Amino acid sequence: MIRMSPASIDDLLKQAKTTNRLLAAQLKSQMSQMQLVKLLGTTGLTAKEIAEVLDTTPATVAVTLQRLRQKQSGKPTVAKASGQINGSTVE
Repeated sequence: MIRMSPASIDDLLKQAKTTNRLLAAQLKSQMSQMQLVKLLGTTGLTAKEIAEVLDTTPATVAVTLQRLRQKQSGKPTVAKASGQINGSTVE
């Protein structure tokens, strides 16, 4: 069994984070943030971890994941400020 020093583990973690950011930057040019959150959400990452990769806030990721879940379940999403439900105006 190979034993690694804490410094070596820290270096590996830094390299992995850098690689994640580079991959995210490449994907950002090809996908919307919602698509990226959806993709990263399937990996088991937490909202905080996804936010770090995408350089956004955990709250933004959590809201996006909630909207994706609502969309998948068929429940209407409500836009209170505009008075719309799923893009249709509500009177």
